[in-house]
Amino acid sequence: MKTTTLLLLLLGSGAATAAEPHHAHAHQSAPRISGLDAAQVSGLLEGRGLGYAKAAELNRYPGPMHVLELARELSLTEAQAEATRVIRARVDTQAKALGAQLVAAEAELDRLFRSGSADAANVTAALDTIASLQARLRGAHLIAHIEQRRLLTPEQVDRYMQLRGHDGDAHGGHGHAH
Repeated sequence: MKTTTLLLLLLGSGAATAAEPHHAHAHQSAPRISGLDAAQVSGLLEGRGLGYAKAAELNRYPGPMHVLELARELSLTEAQAEATRVIRARVDTQAKALGAQLVAAEAELDRLFRSGSADAANVTAALDTIASLQARLRGAHLIAHIEQRRLLTPEQVDRYMQLRGHDGDAHGGHGHAH
């Protein structure tokens, strides 16, 4: 409840950050938090992957969002498509909730410093919270990729990697290690 209240106060305060030139697409309504740029804040609040599952994606564990985008090219069965939609909905719900909590935790860390009340104990506690939320968020995305791979045939995984442009980057014996 405290996290939700803090987030609502931040969002309702009208505090906005101007997007940096390389983040021109970022939402202007995102709260201003020193440790996150506007694109990161909006990405977290919208449940986007933000690269959290790159280890899975590049190692032949397709993501549900992209599998759904490529459903026809992958020749998904209706059962595969439905199971993928379930995975996608679950990770989206988890990612939005965890993302909002992470934004609130980052805002709290920012508040500690802005108010002049930062000390070793409260900063360490804030960082522990942030690290835990980041791990849970990354885990939600990675687990979705694990679940997704189980639904696909090896041929569909191969095709996915080709379509996503990862066929030359794939690990696991199908590409070159970096």
